Amino acid sequence: MKKILSRIGLGLLVLLIVSIGVCFYIGEFNYAYSLMILLLFVFGGMGAIYKLKNDEYMFNGHTSSGRSGRDEYEEYTR
Repeated sequence: MKKILSRIGLGLLVLLIVSIGVCFYIGEFNYAYSLMILLLFVFGGMGAIYKLKNDEYMFNGHTSSGRSGRDEYEEYTR
């Protein structure tokens, strides 16, 4: 399921980039610029999601291990 959704998302991303080029070619600059803003929002949203996943991984990976604060400090300062 995840593989299918990623292929669909990649296909839509390629279609969006091609449509920006087509809009510039036929002279519809307003549509092209609005599609570029949409593309910016898509990449910004993806970045926010990946940052959230990374923060969750870092928080859960270090707090649930049962180590004390001193052990974590010694691990990072080696």
